[in-house]
Order: sequence, then structure tokens, then C-alpha cells
Amino acid sequence: MKKQLRYFILFFLLSFTAHSAALAQIKLDVGGYMQNWYIANQSVDAVDAVISDMNYTTRSLDTQGFRIRRARMTARGRIGENFSATTWIELAGTTPSLLDFHIDAHIKPWFNIRMGQFMMPGQSYDTSRLVSSRLIFYERAPITTRFSNVMGYSAFRDVGAMIYGQHGRLWYGVHAGNGAGRFNHAGSVITERKAGGGLYGARFDLEAIDGFTIGAHVATNQQRDVVQAGSGPFDINRKSYSLRAATNDLGIEGLFSQIEYMYLTANDDRSGFIAIDSGKYKLHGFYAELGYKLTREWHIQGRLDEMVEKPTQLHPNLIATRTQMNNYTLGLSRYIFMDNQEIVRIHLNYSFGETGPADLNNSILVMVFQLRFIP
Repeated sequence: MKKQLRYFILFFLLSFTAHSAALAQIKLDVGGYMQNWYIANQSVDAVDAVISDMNYTTRSLDTQGFRIRRARMTARGRIGENFSATTWIELAGTTPSLLDFHIDAHIKPWFNIRMGQFMMPGQSYDTSRLVSSRLIFYERAPITTRFSNVMGYSAFRDVGAMIYGQHGRLWYGVHAGNGAGRFNHAGSVITERKAGGGLYGARFDLEAIDGFTIGAHVATNQQRDVVQAGSGPFDINRKSYSLRAATNDLGIEGLFSQIEYMYLTANDDRSGFIAIDSGKYKLHGFYAELGYKLTREWHIQGRLDEMVEKPTQLHPNLIATRTQMNNYTLGLSRYIFMDNQEIVRIHLNYSFGETGPADLNNSILVMVFQLRFIP
């Protein structure tokens, strides 16, 4: 009995030592950020009633007040030198929502593998690589959000896998996903689908010379005989691409700019909130930004964005063959640093625009306060 007890104690000590050694190889970081808005005034025109064809009445919706736009927490665990796991949770809604949950195998700087739910690279730079804690305006350009949603992502995310890496001045990412957005998993939500169906895409960004970057993406969402959440079968047929150019301190110190053009075609009847005429739909547009760093802490910037849809739906009973949206945004930003790390950014933005052919106006004057504590 004493001999067995000695063996048990020895086994326990060896197990504890091995467990402690394993824990020493694991590094866990937690953090997050929070964005609060004060909307001084927001005015949005909407179609009120449809009389006939393109004959309708409109009304203006006005509001002001406070809003918690984002409140996100992250946990990042690193296991040894080659593996990591990351999760992001959104707390700003009525219930917590899982944004990201993925594991990474870090093999080489130029070759890494990611699996799980995350922001896929096969879309615009604005929605694939620009995280919301780095926004220089109160919100992304409407064209990029609509573009991502129509392509098949939800909150710019999908469930799948990608290969990515950095080689010199070149960043690349290639992915394969379900093409149905967050929480839509094959074998549970997606119960039937022809082999090979999904959303495939790739993106690259190359700093061609100091201060000048070019980038592009291509993607296709091809699915046949899909049964999802008990509905179907249906087909999905969508393609997209984008082109981007950006500068930073190129020619004029403190000056930064970027422009990105996007084009998408859909030839199916599953575009959700969009009214499709004979299954054909096109979306294209761009955003252009120009800014200047007065100092490290103070920046001024402006943005022009345009979105064209053919056709689109303005109201459940009002379908236009072509809708165009134009917006203009002006901003002043203040950054606060601690130990050379940004902890606070404050934006004062005024944005206004119009949607045609209904001549629907929109405007907003908003101040954003962001506290960032990401490791």
C-alpha cells in the first residue's frame, strides 16, 4: 500500500510539473475597445407612401442623443511559437455576439494558416483589413458595408479557412468559406449543397515604394442546390473585385490619402433585401479619402463616396432601375497616447448626402469617443 502511495505521489508530482511547464508556454492577453457616439443631429429622408410607379411621398426622420456603437472584448492565447487562438465578442447589443473565433498556425512570416470565423480577405480593404478600432471617421463608407453584405458575408465575416502572410512589402490572403456569413455551419445550418460550393477569394496589398500602396481583391460565391435553415434549394452566383491605391507622406509630409473602387455582379434571387430583376443585379462605387496630420495628435480629413445599384428597392412597393447614393464626410480627429501607444481617439464628423432618383437627403453631426486597450 505504501509503495502504491509513493507511485501515486510521484505520478502527481510529474503531472503537476508537466502541466506547469505547459502553462509556461502559453501567453494569454485580454483587451478591447469601446466607441461612444454623441449624435448632435441626424436627419434621414425616407419614402413614406407610394401612390403609383415613381409617384410617392417622403418624410424626414430627425433624432439626437447618445449611442454605444461598439463595445468589444478580445482574448488572445498563444501556445508556444507556432499556434494561437483569438476571440472577439461584441457587447454593445442586447445580448453578447461572437464576432471572431479562430486558430492560427504560424509557420513562416510568409505562410500562416487560419481556421474558424473571421474577417475574410476576399473583399474590399475597408472591410477585410481595416478593423473598426482604426477607423478615421465615425463609420465606414456605405458602399463597402453593402458590398460585403451582398457578397455573402455578415459583419464582414464568414466561417472557413485562409492562408496568409507577409513577404517583404507584399501582404496576401487566400480564403475558402461557406459563403453564408457568421454562425452558418455546414452540416447544421447548411444541410444540403453541391460539392465545391462556397465563397472563394484572394487579396493582396503591396507597398510599391515608400509611402505608396496598391491593392486588389477578387472573389466568387458559387453555390448550387443549397438548403439553408430549412429553406431551399436555391443557387447563389456572385462575383466581385476591388482596386485600391493609398499614400502616406508621399511628396508632402503629413498628407495621406486612399481611393478604392468596387464592382459586384449577382445573377441569383438570394440577395436578401435587394429586389432582383430577372435575377440580375449590379453594384459598383468607390470612396476617396484625403487627410493631413497637423501634428501627431491632430488630424483633419475628408471623404467622398458613391454607390450605384441596378436595380434596387427604395420601398417594399417602389423599385428603381437605378439608384445612386453620394455622401460627403468632413472630420477633425484628436489622438491621445500613453507610453507611445494610442489609448484614445476622438472624432468630430459632419456627413451629408443624397440618394436618387427619390432625392432622399441624409445628414449627421456626430462626436465619437473611443477608448482602446488592445495589447
